[in-house]
Amino acid sequence: MSSRRVLVGWAAERALPSSLVLRRNHGSALASAVMRPQPSRLLSKGISHSQPATLPPRPSPPPSIHPHSSSTTPPSVPLPEQFRTVMRLLTHPVVVCTATDPATATPRAMTMSSFTSLALRPTPVVSFNIAVPSRTFDAVAASRAFNIHVLADDASGALVADWFAGGNAEGREVFERLVQTGGLEGVSLAAEAPFLEGDGVLYVLRCRLLDDVPGKGLVRVRDHVIVVGEVLEIVEGVGAEREQEERFGLLYADRRYRQLGDCITPGERKE
Repeated sequence: MSSRRVLVGWAAERALPSSLVLRRNHGSALASAVMRPQPSRLLSKGISHSQPATLPPRPSPPPSIHPHSSSTTPPSVPLPEQFRTVMRLLTHPVVVCTATDPATATPRAMTMSSFTSLALRPTPVVSFNIAVPSRTFDAVAASRAFNIHVLADDASGALVADWFAGGNAEGREVFERLVQTGGLEGVSLAAEAPFLEGDGVLYVLRCRLLDDVPGKGLVRVRDHVIVVGEVLEIVEGVGAEREQEERFGLLYADRRYRQLGDCITPGERKE
C-alpha cells in the first residue's frame, strides 16, 4: 500500500499517529494485525453482492412504489407513510461514517444517506442526521471527530455500504470480518476514527464537529440529531486510483443501491 495521498486540507501537515492496522492476509482466510504507520490513502442501477465489481451498462429499474397509486398507497395510509414513499423516489448519496468511542477505544461505523454539503468557505462544512439512540452517534459526540467514506458506485462500494447498514454492536469484530471476507483491503484503527481501505472507497473526508454553531455541531430534532462538521482534509482512497472515466459515488433510491445513469439535457425530448 502506498503512502496516503492528501488532496486538500489545512490540517494536512499534521501527521497522524501510528495505529493498529487490520489488513487482509491473501495467504489465508484470516486478517492479520500489524503495527505500522497509518496507510496514506484514501455511480442508477440496482446492485447486489453477486454482481462483479465492474458492472455492464444496463437500464435502471423503474421505482417499485408510487405515492398516489391506489394499489400501494390507499387513502387510509397515514401521512408519514405517504411521505416515505415520496422520499423513496429521490436518489441519495450513500456514505459510511466512522468514529471511535474514546472511553472504550471501540470503533464504530454506520451507513447513511442523509450526507450533504453546507458551505465551502472559510472551510468546507458538511452535515447528516442520525436517529438516536445510536452507538456511532455516541462515538461521534464523545470524540468530536469522524471520517466520511465516499463509496464507489459498483458492487464493491455497495458491499461496504450494506455491511454497515445493519449496525455494528460487536465493535472491532465487524471491521475484522469485512477484511477477512475481502470487502476491504484494510482498516486503520486510528486514534480519531477508523479509516477504511479498498476498491469500494473513493475518498475519505476527515472531519470534526463544528464548534461555532448552536449545540457545538449537534442539533436535536425529535428522534434525530443533525450533525454539523468541518472538513479538515480530503484523502484519496484506493477506489479513486483506478483508471476509469466518470467514476461517481454510490446512490440509493427505492430501497436499492444504484449507479449514476445517463445525462439529461433540459428541454430535450426523446423521439
